[in-house]
Amino acid sequence: MPDQSTKTKPENLPRRTPTRDLTVGPIGMTLFVFSLPILAGNVLQSLNGSINAMWIGRFLGEAALTATANANNVMFALIGLIFGVGMAASILVAQAMGAHNVAQAKRVLGSSATFFGAASVVIAAIGWPLSRKLMVWMGTPADALPLAQAYLEVIFLAIPLLYLFAFVSAVLRGAGDTKTPFWFLLLVVVLDTALNPLLIFGWGPCPGWV
Repeated sequence: MPDQSTKTKPENLPRRTPTRDLTVGPIGMTLFVFSLPILAGNVLQSLNGSINAMWIGRFLGEAALTATANANNVMFALIGLIFGVGMAASILVAQAMGAHNVAQAKRVLGSSATFFGAASVVIAAIGWPLSRKLMVWMGTPADALPLAQAYLEVIFLAIPLLYLFAFVSAVLRGAGDTKTPFWFLLLVVVLDTALNPLLIFGWGPCPGWV
């Protein structure tokens, strides 16, 4: 009589993961549910940018709005520069999770995190002293140049955190979790929207700009 004990051994059972398994269920509905938080996140980011522009343009003037617009173009280019690597990491994590190979997913996660961390530090170190030159090369008006330089310097200092958020979001999506990046993005947008008037008009140790 064949030994039935192998059927109940834990190592012979597929490992469960805490994220949504995209390899089971109807394809259409699975993709729809998976993509909803991503679409909502894109809407939030666009709305956040519009709200920021309204506050800056209304209370700080055209020079400040021009400064942030030019500096943001550099930030978007830097994020786009690393987007391909994040997509590659997301695909590799998705393949490993789909095969229930958690060990491989962890190896991809470690290698990608090392690359993202090193790249963010190098870009921040090189970009910060070049902030003024970058704004001059972009033809920033003279009255907006000091504001654009200061704003871009802050962006370069924040690049490691921006890359960290982009990396974690990509990895979570590759693992089948689009809800967690959305909730963090929602928190960021709410804080950004709430802090805009406080920082523009001055609050506590922060000086006002108007």
